[in-house]
Amino acid sequence: MNYLAHLHVATQCESQLMGNLLADFVKGRPDNQFSPLTVEGIYLHRFVDSTIDALPEIKTCRQRFPSALYRYSAIALDVFWDHALIQHWDRFSDVSFAQFVEHAESECQRAVKNEPFPLPERFLTLSSRMWREQWIPSYAHAETLQHVLSRMSTRSPRMAPLADTAPVLLQHYDAFIDAFPAIYEQVLDAAKKKG
Repeated sequence: MNYLAHLHVATQCESQLMGNLLADFVKGRPDNQFSPLTVEGIYLHRFVDSTIDALPEIKTCRQRFPSALYRYSAIALDVFWDHALIQHWDRFSDVSFAQFVEHAESECQRAVKNEPFPLPERFLTLSSRMWREQWIPSYAHAETLQHVLSRMSTRSPRMAPLADTAPVLLQHYDAFIDAFPAIYEQVLDAAKKKG
């Protein structure tokens, strides 16, 4: 799951949204590095990641990628799931997508200001850009997938093949879109039970 899905799961579990976004920027145990609500959000994010990675449906989706791209398929699918969630938004949310994004931005910015512990500079930079440049709403458009994955592929030389995963997502678009609701329902159910 990517930004939108983690934020949505967090709201469904009454978890701090900012902590759920922060998780990818924190290595090891977050305890005593951040406030308790932030730490709880980090752990929820990690639980969601491990839950989705273990689903047999995810393994089936990953097998649609050529062997040379298989190791990048989980990252590509995480990005795709945000697009899929927007396509299925009314099934999973009682509030409009625009209202949700506005609320999420407000909550995250409030939590950043109120966090008594220092937050990673990389996270603060990304978070600021994400809201300012409207990354999450842009995921509504399938053509954004290539742009996002190409941008991510420049983070390091070993990530370069990630840029080649977008055509696979589009080639199997209908299969991935159709697989999403059952996958997401399982993730939401597991996260709520963890609660």
